Amino acid sequence: MASATRRAFIGGAAVAAAGMQGVGAQERPEDNVRFVLVHGTGHGGWCWKFVRDILAGQGHQVFTPTLTGCGERSHLLEPDIGLDTHITDIANVLEWEELEDVVLVGHSFGGMVISGVADRARNRLRHLVYLDAVVPRHGDSMLTARRDLSAEEIAANEEQLRRMSPDGHYIAGFSAERFGIPPEPAEAAAWVNRRLTPHPLKTWLDPVKFENGGEEGLPCTFIRCTEPALPGGLSVHAKYAQEHPGWRYAELKTGHDAMVTEPQACADLFLEAARSS
Repeated sequence: MASATRRAFIGGAAVAAAGMQGVGAQERPEDNVRFVLVHGTGHGGWCWKFVRDILAGQGHQVFTPTLTGCGERSHLLEPDIGLDTHITDIANVLEWEELEDVVLVGHSFGGMVISGVADRARNRLRHLVYLDAVVPRHGDSMLTARRDLSAEEIAANEEQLRRMSPDGHYIAGFSAERFGIPPEPAEAAAWVNRRLTPHPLKTWLDPVKFENGGEEGLPCTFIRCTEPALPGGLSVHAKYAQEHPGWRYAELKTGHDAMVTEPQACADLFLEAARSS
């Protein structure tokens, strides 16, 4: 019998194919939503394939940009790519595609990016969704956003991170299993592993700077992935969202890369967030 993960992966592929056939074959609904989906460390726009095609198949407009130096843009990888580069990547999608009333989704490290975009372009945004993602404060980097750590623990984490960057510029060593995708079914893990790329180290070390409060004042949703929960500081960000009166909170019983293992559930929650605004 196929495992639940196998069913999710194979089901996602089937829905993706159906969705691609349906786009253009059906009329766009009056309540169509514009989504911009931002990936996390080592990923690319490819990781949203199944979620994108589910939403597009329902008539929604979906953008899945790849951050500079990642995925199919890995040929642009160079040491000076920082957090501001990635924030600009997404802010420019909103600007050049002339997008408004957007549901902006960030996965993992993508939470740093969408918070920075919200600070620059809040008038273009309808709702922010943090999919098992970091929710930074002004001045936070990916390391200092671990709000439960002492200065000594942050320094130790930075040392460990630099060990994961043997050339001093790029984070390497991530795997599908690290992102909560089990080794079975083999095709799901293999699909992710062959697409993961090194990630520019500077984007993790740079602080995010807010001039307009970041995400504060915008409708926000946090989605926590619980089985298995990614070790580290995401539980602190989930707790923040649960206790914040202006936030919506939901959980998915799947691993960190929920867009791969549970694409339909992700699509449903993104739509719920959009329609709650």
